[in-house]
Amino acid sequence: MIALLYLLNVAGSAGQSTCSKYFASRGGSVNLYNINKAGVALLVFLIVGLFRGISFHVPTILLGFGYGAFIYVGSFAGFTALGLGPMALTSMIASFSLVIPFAVGVTVWGETLSVWGILGIILLVCSIVLLNFKKIDDRLSLKWTFFTFLTFFVTGVASVFQKQHQMNYPGLYRTEFMIASMLCMLVLQLIVVLVKGTFRTEIRFCVPGSLGGFLEGAATYIVLYLAASQNASVLFPVVSVAKIIAVWCIGRMAFKEQLRAWQTVGLVAGIAAIALLNLK
Repeated sequence: MIALLYLLNVAGSAGQSTCSKYFASRGGSVNLYNINKAGVALLVFLIVGLFRGISFHVPTILLGFGYGAFIYVGSFAGFTALGLGPMALTSMIASFSLVIPFAVGVTVWGETLSVWGILGIILLVCSIVLLNFKKIDDRLSLKWTFFTFLTFFVTGVASVFQKQHQMNYPGLYRTEFMIASMLCMLVLQLIVVLVKGTFRTEIRFCVPGSLGGFLEGAATYIVLYLAASQNASVLFPVVSVAKIIAVWCIGRMAFKEQLRAWQTVGLVAGIAAIALLNLK
């Protein structure tokens, strides 16, 4: 059952990245994509909540709003980065955000860091350096680097909100958490288009964004479910390494992306690093 949930999470997360890459590579609006993404995810969880019942739980709402705010920034940054560079490389570096909840798990939540974990962290650093070690050119610009590492940071912090919520309320208020986070993301995005004056042109249906919202919502809910019983130092590395492999395969097959020799070494090092982080 647990293995199946991990697989479903990876399928949803990689599917959302594919939708985002497809839309971004065709010059689609990040605002339009995110409005549909947050709106569809919110609608799905509201429907689930109507059948299961919704509790007004203030701590969950606050943690959900925090998660939603960081995910909004991460979604904007990730969409922009995917439009500027290769899907496999962008998603690989963004997936290293697992280092943040991993570090919090060891230093704050009292999870044990093994010798394998230390080796894994060293390999992760080497992997990031190899993946990004090249002359800045039109394909991998400074702008791509900024947005990719912004995605890395905010996604990692958002994961801390997820894990902290399920540490405080294991198995509880998952639907409420998702409703609060998607509502926050949608409101922030609507504020942006109102300020930009593009409300009329960007409030419309978008298939990639809607599908991405459904997939992302499902993947996030599964992580919440797993976070109630799995250590952060296990959960996030396993999810990330599986997503890295899935996204790399999709990038190769669907978008004909190629990695240079040292980037391929970096990819292998990253996968090995995350595997080591999962050893006890």
